[in-house]
Amino acid sequence: MKKSCFVLLLLCALCAQAQVTDDIYATKQGDDVQLSVITPAKPDKATKQEQKAREKRLKERVDSLGHAKAGAALERGYWVILADRISVGYTGYTASGLNGNSNFIFQQAGEGMVQTAFNQASPGLNGMGGMTLQGNVSGARMRVDKKGNIRYTYSMTGEDISAQIDITVYAGTDYAQAIVEPTFSGPRLTINGRLLPYIRPRH
Repeated sequence: MKKSCFVLLLLCALCAQAQVTDDIYATKQGDDVQLSVITPAKPDKATKQEQKAREKRLKERVDSLGHAKAGAALERGYWVILADRISVGYTGYTASGLNGNSNFIFQQAGEGMVQTAFNQASPGLNGMGGMTLQGNVSGARMRVDKKGNIRYTYSMTGEDISAQIDITVYAGTDYAQAIVEPTFSGPRLTINGRLLPYIRPRH
């Protein structure tokens, strides 16, 4: 009798254990289980390195695109250099942090312009402490050197200017330097800034 009771109790315990197991592993009808899996964060050092690498690759792509656009603009003959720095003479006055909207050099097919506006006490030739010179463009030539820099040269002549202009767009960027060398008299100008496609609005 005692043995029979013991066997009965053992069977009941096993059944109860099986029921608990079923409750854990079985999904009841109507249950809505939503899991939020958390991915362990990578070490800060690795994350910063990866971010820096991504930013570098992105900058290289943007710079490369800017360089290609600058080359295409020169080839078409419609471009502008928005100056952020201008030097007058070989070792003379240098102005930096300039407003490119009023300090620039551009070409519009057969026409060109060079403008400086240093906003000094002296009004200069254009009333903004600088000069605005216009002329006709001729003899434009373009090539790419061994380092990948774009070289573009042309002449510009007008009532107030007669100069040879030599432009370098540095490899992999749209940043350029233009050297305006007067043919007869006047100071040499060195103009630095981004070279961008530009079509002057007709008024």
